[in-house]
Amino acid sequence: MTKRETKSALDAAAERLREIVLSREPGAALGREEALISELGFARATVRQAARLVEREGLLLVRRGNNGGYFGSRPDASTIETVVSTYLSTVDVPPQDVTVIATALWVEAMRKAARAPHHEVVETIGSLLERTQAMSDDATFDMVRELERETQDIVFKLADSAYIKLIFDINVAFSRRTYQGPVIDDVSPEHRQFVQSWRNARLMEFGALLQGDPELAAIASQYSRKVWARRIRARFQMRQEDEAVD
Repeated sequence: MTKRETKSALDAAAERLREIVLSREPGAALGREEALISELGFARATVRQAARLVEREGLLLVRRGNNGGYFGSRPDASTIETVVSTYLSTVDVPPQDVTVIATALWVEAMRKAARAPHHEVVETIGSLLERTQAMSDDATFDMVRELERETQDIVFKLADSAYIKLIFDINVAFSRRTYQGPVIDDVSPEHRQFVQSWRNARLMEFGALLQGDPELAAIASQYSRKVWARRIRARFQMRQEDEAVD
């Protein structure tokens, strides 16, 4: 068998195995190796290679022992975020590119969230709105970041788009790798100005959601992301400067 034919058989076996896994509930038993060979209709070596490939994709679990065999699975979002963000780090992706993509995704999520039923918006953002209004100018960056993350979860829930959320979270995971470091500068005038600007931008976003206005939501979210990205870059730059001095 030629190399081309071998690869074609492997691709076909892997594709068929994915179809079988996805047609059943997560965790469903697919049987032992002999049963899988019979169902797929490929040689043992090809089935084993296909199983390893699909296992790496997070769609298959292989258990050893008397109660072992092949079991269907589903890839975990956090695993995907970690793997992709690690890959982005290895190919020297500019953080600015990630910021642009994250902003575009957030704007689209806000547009979709603004189209959610009004009663759902009111019920979902009520507590966040009150906590944002009550946030002091003296709030630490960690306090702002915690409310930022909660708001992101709520907006993506209203937007009802798992795909946008996944790609956005991959960007966030990469940003955490890029901008990791100690929390600094929580008392400067610049930080207080950031908290004020962030609070105002977030209240604009909430107002757009409550009005059910997708375009206003897009404008408000662009401003919100600009405020957030500017602060992240400033903090990272300060950390680099401090390390250079040390």
